Amino acid sequence: MTRPPDDAEERALEAAEGPQDSVQAMHGPHMDIMNEAGLVGTDPLPAEGRTDRTLGSDRPTTAVLMREKAEPRDGFEPAPFWAYLTYGLLLMWGGFYLGTASGPLTDAVRVFGVELPWFDSRTFDRNDLSTAAGGKGGAGGPPAADPDPQTVDELKKVGAQVYVNVCQACHQPSGLGNPGQNIPPLSGSEWVVGGEASPARLSRILLYGLNGPVTVAGRQYNGQMPAQGGALKDYQIAGVLTYIRNSWANAADPGPPAITAATLKAARAKEANRSTSGSASMTEAQLKALPLTHSDTAAAERKDATPPVKK
Repeated sequence: MTRPPDDAEERALEAAEGPQDSVQAMHGPHMDIMNEAGLVGTDPLPAEGRTDRTLGSDRPTTAVLMREKAEPRDGFEPAPFWAYLTYGLLLMWGGFYLGTASGPLTDAVRVFGVELPWFDSRTFDRNDLSTAAGGKGGAGGPPAADPDPQTVDELKKVGAQVYVNVCQACHQPSGLGNPGQNIPPLSGSEWVVGGEASPARLSRILLYGLNGPVTVAGRQYNGQMPAQGGALKDYQIAGVLTYIRNSWANAADPGPPAITAATLKAARAKEANRSTSGSASMTEAQLKALPLTHSDTAAAERKDATPPVKK
């Protein structure tokens, strides 16, 4: 093991080598060694030709370097064939889709002040999209009529989906509501099945909403029940009302359902001047002003009844 030279030795070595005018001059002796013919070749040096400069190797120094792989280059490799094929198929599919699913070039779009033809914006404005499943409505034809389920099971099937989509977030899957958030329960509520429940009252709660304090199961709740008359159709409201009246601890309809689409239609007709946007919500006092025996359908039937023929 050698001792590194001290400053005096370094100065003596520099004096012996002479002044170094440049970096190239400084590394010149080393480059001469590396460029020696015996080191540049690829054949092993003969035993008699070895010097300390070979570092005890049977191979020249550059042979070690020649075994190294070339440095990878990024950005010069061609894209694989499958990529070209995939992009080409996507472009073909996009062109086919635009050509078959779009209307004629009847509209125009303005780009930099220039009107360019564009696809007809009315292509998907079709009245047959409102056709119920299984219907035969078509462009230019009348839309199919809404379903009119008449049994408890049929209404509950419709109402279960409506409850999940609209009501469950507040009233919970269990129907117990969320008292901490001022949301009353539906299971066991006297407004659903009990002393305050009637088809006319329930219809109005869903159609127009409920605002202000209301007592449910001995506890007062003061919140806002959103109106659903503008978002849901009559058969959907009848379905969800039948669902909550016959789920959990509730069993209100052992026979025919008490609330059908006709019930909602009659309630809308009775309250024709009341908005379903939520701006004219019902209150507890207004609901109690409706007698439990009040029937909107009976009034509608009397109004629509054919007058007797005078003889």
